Parts: sequence; structure tokens; C-alpha cells
Amino acid sequence: MKKWIMLASAMCLAFVIAACGSNSSNSGGTNDAAASSNLEPDLVIQASNWKFDQEDYAIKAGEPVNIKLDSVEGVHALKINKTKYTIKNDQTITVNFDKPGTYKIICSLPCGTGHSQMVANLIVE
Repeated sequence: MKKWIMLASAMCLAFVIAACGSNSSNSGGTNDAAASSNLEPDLVIQASNWKFDQEDYAIKAGEPVNIKLDSVEGVHALKINKTKYTIKNDQTITVNFDKPGTYKIICSLPCGTGHSQMVANLIVE
């Protein structure tokens, strides 16, 4: 009986891990984001255990910007709230915001006890 419970638990864990990595949506607003590892980043966001390297990041409205997520400690992904932009670990995407504003950046991959404090701001000027 214990073997079946362990097997079922392992299968559930594998399913959850596979489901978390399957989100390929990278668009925000009316713009589609291009994801590529060959893009030269204009902005690098570094993530370590339970923090980003800056509290605020600034970009210009109406200009495409290549943003890269670099996990220097642990494995992270980020989401820019109120958009469909998501960036996986070591991925570079192109974003373009039409309107100025402040958008909250959160870690979208559960990374441990301090995960909920992993926030920053993207300021679109």
C-alpha cells in the first residue's frame, strides 16, 4: 500500500512540475513578446534567493526592450503583473509598453520560504 501511495505522490509531483513549465505566453498589452536566447539584452534582471538585484527597473514607453532574467542563486522565473509577459530563467524576451506606468514584477516560480517577498517594480517612463 505504501508503495502505491509513493508512486501516486511521485506522479503528482511530476505532473505539477511539467504543468508549471508549460506556460509559453509572453505577450503583454497589444504587443507580442519575442523570446530568444540570441537576443542581446538591454536590461538584465538578476534574481537570487528571495530578492531581485534592484527594487526598481526603468524602461521607455513605446520602445522595444530586450529583458533577460539571470538567476544567480536558485532557479527563478518572473511575471510582470497586469501583462502577459513572463520570463523564465536565463531567457531573454522583447517587451514593448505603449503607456507609461509602474508594473509590479514578481517571482512566478515558487522558490522557497522568502518567495512571497520577491517583488520589484518596472517603471515605464
